[in-house]
Amino acid sequence: MTYRRKLLLALIAFALLTNSLSLTVLYQLAHHYLYLEYRAKVQSIAITTARLVDGESVLAVRTERDDKSPAYIALQKQLRDVRDANRRDDTKVERLFTVAASAMDPKVIEIGADPEENPQFHGRPGEVYRTGGLGLDLSRAAADEEFVVDQFGTYFRAHAPVFDKAGKPAGAVVVETQPDWVKRKLRPLLWSILLSLALALLLAIPAAAVIASWASRPLRALREAVNKVAKGDLAARLDDGQNDEFGEVARAVNGMAAGLQERDRVKSAFARYVSHQVMDSIMASGTDGVLRGDRRRVSVLFSDIRGFSTISENLPPETVVQVLNEYFEVMVEVIFRHRGTLDKFIGDGLMALFGAPEEDPRQEEHALMAAIEMQSELEKLSRKWEPLGVKLKIGIGINTGPAIVGSIGSPRRMEYTAVGDTVNVASRLESATKDLGVNILVSEFTYYAVKSSFPFQRMGTVQVKGRQEPLTVYSVDSPAA
Repeated sequence: MTYRRKLLLALIAFALLTNSLSLTVLYQLAHHYLYLEYRAKVQSIAITTARLVDGESVLAVRTERDDKSPAYIALQKQLRDVRDANRRDDTKVERLFTVAASAMDPKVIEIGADPEENPQFHGRPGEVYRTGGLGLDLSRAAADEEFVVDQFGTYFRAHAPVFDKAGKPAGAVVVETQPDWVKRKLRPLLWSILLSLALALLLAIPAAAVIASWASRPLRALREAVNKVAKGDLAARLDDGQNDEFGEVARAVNGMAAGLQERDRVKSAFARYVSHQVMDSIMASGTDGVLRGDRRRVSVLFSDIRGFSTISENLPPETVVQVLNEYFEVMVEVIFRHRGTLDKFIGDGLMALFGAPEEDPRQEEHALMAAIEMQSELEKLSRKWEPLGVKLKIGIGINTGPAIVGSIGSPRRMEYTAVGDTVNVASRLESATKDLGVNILVSEFTYYAVKSSFPFQRMGTVQVKGRQEPLTVYSVDSPAA
């Protein structure tokens, strides 16, 4: 499920929850105040009736216990008139009768006069009144705190004391009503609440959709930018002007893209000097071995165009640049194909390393294969340049041995290179190719590592500056069949 859909559902749920809670509270408050209003009305009826009833008549009914006596009939009629007058929609008085404490046991409440016509519900004088467990205090007016539920149904009850001539409680008037009025008053409110919830849902859905779309817009932009970066578009950027969490994320993503862009520029620049295999291996290693000085065994290749100064004097400058660029492009690709690293261009020559910066146990073989292919590619280029009158020859010298490799230079400009006697000897061998009339010349140290893989020819010895003993050298023109 998308973030936008989750946010949409969360907003809708929040809207429904808050509306439900507020409407529930409103309903409870309405129920409470309606109940208080109804309670006050019923209690008012009980108090008013108690003021109208003669206390001496209540005492007479209590004493006589005869529903045919004149006192009972007069009191019954008076109560019936009051009951009928209060059978209105807002009160709905069901029963109205008198009660009094039993002469035998003051804790027992007995029914006095009851105007109820239905024999099933009519209470007879002296009959014990079931108070429903709530009890009645005949000395004061009161109303139940909640609806009473018994075998006769659900009703609400209030009572008020009736006093005799001496001002003492002779009994009480009890009023029982049905809760229909409260229910009828609450029913429209309940329907209004349900309608409000439905309306809130209808309004919440489009509002939540708009808010979710607005809130998820930065995430969509973030996803698009990240997808572009993942596909290689490192120039993709986000609007980072917001001063919130999305702005912070946007700035972080922009910083990441800028870092990747810089890394890509470094990688592209690095790819001009080393093969892609070597470059990928170094980048994946996560180490800084390229920058650290290190003593290791390497094979150094020097190549140089013979007599290029004379050739360039007879060509337009544009042609010279074109020829050199095409020549170096092909030669560098050959070196890279054989896991070599371009160390530097030296005029119309170049220096390459095999075995650095990545270890290569077959570095001598790779150096020889690169040298042979360089000669082969030069033949192809020469045929291409025939219309220009350009035919180049190169000499290649290869030597294997220990050297110091690493980034050498000043803090303002560093150069990854190799230094040492091994490098000097390789350079001297390249120069010796002219004297010996061969295209590729290798030292005995390189020769012993691959002597069974190539058709070598011993070319005698070469005196190298700085060395007392002469160096045996070998030439090779093509790989063994």
